[in-house]
Amino acid sequence: MKLKMTGCAVAVILSCSASAGTGVQDFLDSLRNFESGINPALADFYLENLDNPVYKYAKVSAPGRMIRDCSTGSMIPEPTTINQFFTKLGIDGFYNAQTPNDPEMFKKMQYNSMNAWGFVGYQLGEAVLIDAGYYSPKVVTVDGTEYDSFYVFVEDSTWIGCKTEALVEIVGSGGNKIQATDVNRWEGTFVGKNGVNSFADLLIPDNQELVMRDAMRFNYGVMTQLLTAANMTWEQALAKSWPDKDDNGNPITVQATMSGLLAAAHLRGAWGTARLLTKDEITCDELGTCITKYVHKFGGYNTIFDTPADDVIEGSKYDEKLSAGWGNDLVLPGGGVDVIELHEQSGSVTTVRDFTVGEDRIILRDWQASAPLSNLTVSDVPAGAELAFAGQRVVLEGVSAAAVNVNTEAVIAQSDIYEIAWSGKQTVNGFNPSLDKIRGTAGIGFKHLKAYETDTALVVGVQAKDGGIYSSIELVGLTIADLTPEMFDNVTGGYDRLGFIVPLNSQNWGWNMTLTVNSFDPAKTVISMPLFNYSFSMLILTQEGADTVITLDETASKGDQKRLVLKNTDVNSLSAANFDYVSGNFVDVVIDVPVFYDITATVVGTGGSISPAPDASGVISAKGNTDFTLTFVPDSGYRVATLKVDGVSVTAQSSYTFTALSAAHSVQVTFEPGNSCPAPWNETQVYTGGDQVTFGGKTYEAKWWTQGNNPASLGPWKEIANCQ
Repeated sequence: MKLKMTGCAVAVILSCSASAGTGVQDFLDSLRNFESGINPALADFYLENLDNPVYKYAKVSAPGRMIRDCSTGSMIPEPTTINQFFTKLGIDGFYNAQTPNDPEMFKKMQYNSMNAWGFVGYQLGEAVLIDAGYYSPKVVTVDGTEYDSFYVFVEDSTWIGCKTEALVEIVGSGGNKIQATDVNRWEGTFVGKNGVNSFADLLIPDNQELVMRDAMRFNYGVMTQLLTAANMTWEQALAKSWPDKDDNGNPITVQATMSGLLAAAHLRGAWGTARLLTKDEITCDELGTCITKYVHKFGGYNTIFDTPADDVIEGSKYDEKLSAGWGNDLVLPGGGVDVIELHEQSGSVTTVRDFTVGEDRIILRDWQASAPLSNLTVSDVPAGAELAFAGQRVVLEGVSAAAVNVNTEAVIAQSDIYEIAWSGKQTVNGFNPSLDKIRGTAGIGFKHLKAYETDTALVVGVQAKDGGIYSSIELVGLTIADLTPEMFDNVTGGYDRLGFIVPLNSQNWGWNMTLTVNSFDPAKTVISMPLFNYSFSMLILTQEGADTVITLDETASKGDQKRLVLKNTDVNSLSAANFDYVSGNFVDVVIDVPVFYDITATVVGTGGSISPAPDASGVISAKGNTDFTLTFVPDSGYRVATLKVDGVSVTAQSSYTFTALSAAHSVQVTFEPGNSCPAPWNETQVYTGGDQVTFGGKTYEAKWWTQGNNPASLGPWKEIANCQ
């Protein structure tokens, strides 16, 4: 929480906000003391000034609803007592002057504190929740184009004239625009990550702690990518320093540290922090708090991230993802279930204290060495179990080699990373969904990603504005059922925004081809056909059992009998939203939901069978308003003896057709020993539909008028059975 306050109060808050500890939770507690605007160290100050206007704080209509000066777009500071301050932050109901030093009271106040811009607790806003994968923003339509809508920092002048919304470009997104709002409105959707399903869930302390860790991991990943793009290493970045002034105006040198940079990224984003490191660009927030202030104020703490030095990497009671290996590091996992991502550095020794076999795990990520674990040896040393591989060692204190060898892969494994960008395609064999990662680059979010199945692979791609997918990763052997959020790294936004697509082209949906889609979710899947120039009036959607089948009408098909089969899909669940690059109106689609009738088909006795075969209850479901044919297939040495349709005897024959089926029927057939072969085929004889002949030891039936056509060439004939 960056506040406009009286001079002496500023000095008091800035001098008292940091904790004396150096651990990762000490770092986060110190950050929260400052960000939330509520510092337990100021308990006496608060009590003494409940009714004294010691602060100048923004004018608000409610917590998180700042009133701006319409002529400048800036906030309107006004004298504010402590009681008024608590009310403006929405936490007056938590404060109890009778117990002014209650630590639990202060924690509740901190995690629930909402400032004038709508940031809450740790100064969590919509943008960081999107980046960390907890939140999907509201989507609005402006001049026919859809934009995400959420708060980002822009110049106050944007809001001149009492504007509350503006189209702006997101820094580092490659030109992506959003509709920015003047405050965090929290009108989007919480996606349920780590149990955060609502804004109320976000206020729960344990949830905010997990969000903060995920936000730091996202920022660290982005900063790493941006440093690499600028040909700068973390070693070079952490050697950087900048001139500044302390709280009393005295000149100081601000030294880069990992904790300071993580705090700076929380203030100005990963992109702003990367510009500080690569271009020495010092930026400030809405209230003029500059990035170097955070680098200095929160420098020197342990973190969950490795640096190119001998570090103490520290977890906490929460499940953590820690990184180590650049140097001789000591890792303190803490009480959660932890993953230690080990960097590659020949000769380094990483010591892990309190490693729990069966819960904690070491993952080799971003390694250049080929098969680094192929030469893994596990041995007992005085401190515990030593794992040696690829010129590097890990010592698990207090753990025996025998415990590791029970299931070595559960203790240490390699993870491969596959980067996805705006262009370029790659095929991956052996992708392990539980270990390997698809890593986003250049501002790629889940809203940009589409997934679909082929006969052999799962494809995840970035969809361009023209509907094409020019960048993709083909994961051979996987299906949509294998997709999980854990497969992705450094992809922004909620996983719920990942869409599914059926991309149709001349290769997979050419002339007379049938394409079957085994997994189709109507709520999220789009059928994309940019190459065909179809209109909705050309499409026929037919319900065939549990499946929807899409075909072309006669005018559009011109003999092309291609079919798109959507397995287990109700035709009535489809809408215009499921089709891309189809012109016209969805109401012009022909939807065919056929009526099916039950045909009870029974063989009395033995000697043959009926095709198609009835189900276990003796019933065949037949499509109405079409001709439906039953074929009676004698066993070897048998022939059709009698035939009854709806209880009435008809001439014994090898098949029976219901023309334009419009009701349920029953059929009974018996077989008897004898020659089931009809008369041999006569080349000069005229045959019409239903006539049967013997040819080459087989029975054939004419489908329509024919003369002189060899039955074995089929055409007007269909094969019925062997004839003996």
